[in-house]
Amino acid sequence: MSRLITVTTPENIVVTYQAAGIASRFLATVIDLFLQLLLIMFFSSFMNLVGASGLGLGDFASALGIVLVWVTMFGYALIFEALWSGRTPGKKIMGLRVLRDGGYPLNFLSSAVRNLLRIVDFGLIPLGAAPLVLFGVPGLISIFFSPTYKRIGDYLAGTIVVLEENSSPLGKSTLSVLTLQASYFLPYLRNTDRVTLEEYATIRRFVARRCDLEIIVQASLGERLARPLMEKLEIQAPIHVQLQYADFLEALERRYAEENRLF
Repeated sequence: MSRLITVTTPENIVVTYQAAGIASRFLATVIDLFLQLLLIMFFSSFMNLVGASGLGLGDFASALGIVLVWVTMFGYALIFEALWSGRTPGKKIMGLRVLRDGGYPLNFLSSAVRNLLRIVDFGLIPLGAAPLVLFGVPGLISIFFSPTYKRIGDYLAGTIVVLEENSSPLGKSTLSVLTLQASYFLPYLRNTDRVTLEEYATIRRFVARRCDLEIIVQASLGERLARPLMEKLEIQAPIHVQLQYADFLEALERRYAEENRLF
């Protein structure tokens, strides 16, 4: 079961998300843990081969192996969430993404906080030589009682895990065919590297919900969003009717997603 979250962006656009439920998050975690285990086994085997090679690299191999295992355990999610805009392989497969509260893209600080606090969510309590392990009970309790399925790390990092829009069971975004009206603006697009992730997130939400809006609302919101972006990107595309601003945003969303592999 998922729960709806409604936020209002600085552009006064009301956006609704579905918070990822316990089942999908659990399966994503299992997938990620399995991949981490495979990586640790690979690194351990490789370091053992290096140590047994007779090249006198035993101590170096042991130290490097410890570092690689540590990075795999604690840096896996942080690295993938930074590279894949809030997704790990498990989340990508399950069609999930981590966002900051308010619908903003995940940043490095928030990702670092939520992932470092996995120790708390997992319930690892140091008790001398034999630490107490609660096997994720604290995190599960937090998710169960949270209105938006947040674990402890999500609360402290100000993040939330949501279901991706237009995602298949394998988590791959399904891009619709670009309309003829939107394709008209593709040759005019330039300087798209100036678009921030926050601006792209706003454009994407508008494009995803465009068909649900009245024509007059599409035109009005499209103009409010597109005008500042056209000035920022130095785009002089001919606009003959107000609704074309919405078509421009659709073209910009597609070009940015393709250039940054956000699909």
